[in-house]
Amino acid sequence: MERSLVSERHISAWLYRCIRCVALWCATVAAPFDSAAQLVTPKTVPVLQSGQFDMFPSARAGMGGAVIAVDDSLLDPFVNPAKATRIAAGHIFGAPFFHSISGARGGGRSLPLGGGGSFGDWAATGLITLQQLDRGGPTWNVSTSDRSVFNQYVVGSIARRVTPSTSVGLGVQFAALDAIDGVDLLYAGSDRIDQSGSLADFRLGFTKETTADGRFEVMFLHSRTDMRHDVRFTTWRWDPVARRTIQERRTERNDDRTRISGLHSEYSRRVGSEGWRVGWLGTINRLSHPKIPNYVIQNIPRDPGTTFSFNVGVGVGRLVRGTSFAADLIYEPMFAETWADAATDTAVSGGGTIRAGERTVDNSFRFNNVKLRLGAGRDLPIRGGHTTLGYQGGISLYAINYRLHQDNHVLRTFRAQREDWVEWTPTLGLRLRSRDLDVLYNFSLTCGAGGCGDDDQVFVARPDLATVGIIAAPSSQLFMRSGALKVHKLSITVPIR
Repeated sequence: MERSLVSERHISAWLYRCIRCVALWCATVAAPFDSAAQLVTPKTVPVLQSGQFDMFPSARAGMGGAVIAVDDSLLDPFVNPAKATRIAAGHIFGAPFFHSISGARGGGRSLPLGGGGSFGDWAATGLITLQQLDRGGPTWNVSTSDRSVFNQYVVGSIARRVTPSTSVGLGVQFAALDAIDGVDLLYAGSDRIDQSGSLADFRLGFTKETTADGRFEVMFLHSRTDMRHDVRFTTWRWDPVARRTIQERRTERNDDRTRISGLHSEYSRRVGSEGWRVGWLGTINRLSHPKIPNYVIQNIPRDPGTTFSFNVGVGVGRLVRGTSFAADLIYEPMFAETWADAATDTAVSGGGTIRAGERTVDNSFRFNNVKLRLGAGRDLPIRGGHTTLGYQGGISLYAINYRLHQDNHVLRTFRAQREDWVEWTPTLGLRLRSRDLDVLYNFSLTCGAGGCGDDDQVFVARPDLATVGIIAAPSSQLFMRSGALKVHKLSITVPIR
């Protein structure tokens, strides 16, 4: 009887770690090159990662990220490669940026360098980014050379104007990574994490100019994430024979792989004669995750499941006499089914056996997320109209709401949990533009769960104590600090004539 209880506790602890892993993988699934709304990824914990990948130049970054009904001459060719044919003149640019996450949770310095141009019916863009990323988490026992890592990104696209109103384009994006922000938060109790891997994104885009100044676009995309985490844990135990404390270390290898395929479409058109535009967008993504970190010593292969994600949004914008305004509203429903498999034949509480390879737990996630973006800007001519000084301001809101249903087939229990939080991001932009130079400065501050200015606030997931058996953890609560993300970016663009 005692042996059976010990075994059951073992199984419950293993299940907790698996379920926690399944619930947390979404923190690292978020695609690195996500822009606008082409990639719709779930997020079950408030980990801030977007600052690391803010490498693309943008003429409207200070307007809260609203993009559905307004053009962004610098960013658009990197979002949909077919839009590269809209580049009026060749140019080169540098867009260095600095990002930091409060509470020593990460940050870094990045230097993107790229350019783009049109050549008859053809157009192309390119970008190379070198990045020094600071490690998050504990650093007291980490050597100086290991406190930061080096990431590299390469982006390229080629497009062709098929007819005067139709263009197609192909874009590819690759990254060789030694770290991703926020991963350290997924390995509580570890004292060192070595990351390595790659990210890839492929896009095939199509755009068409319609009557009444309408614009339609469709894009197919595929994204792949392949990361490896070597996690070290250090523990101490008392040796009664030697009568001293002995230090023990173990290293776990965890592979993290994600595949995303999707279809995205947008349409916008002019309304009236006062500079107004309206638009809509829609996206369908399918995510498969063939391997997640196990969070156990044994590296047991398992298939955690799939996610289907969607979005639908509307936007309005106006550009008249140097004044711009834009607002977007996007709804993101998502449906995820994940599970854990038994490594060996497992006894079921109350009698019965789950055979090796069969499911020990089923998870069902349902998301109802909302994004709201609002921004405005003004351009003022100076020096006889040959130079323009502009300023922008905006704010975006990302409300995350999901419910989780978990069936534990070993303990024969059911658990329901609901979580929600809001991420606020105020933005500011300044621009100085002349015939021979275009300089932009953009600043953003993302306030995660707990808000900004009160770093002691934490995200707390409180399981129902009546069903705590499915998450038999040392503590009945999960604590995770969100912090605040700051990004400073300076973009310098020089036209080629």
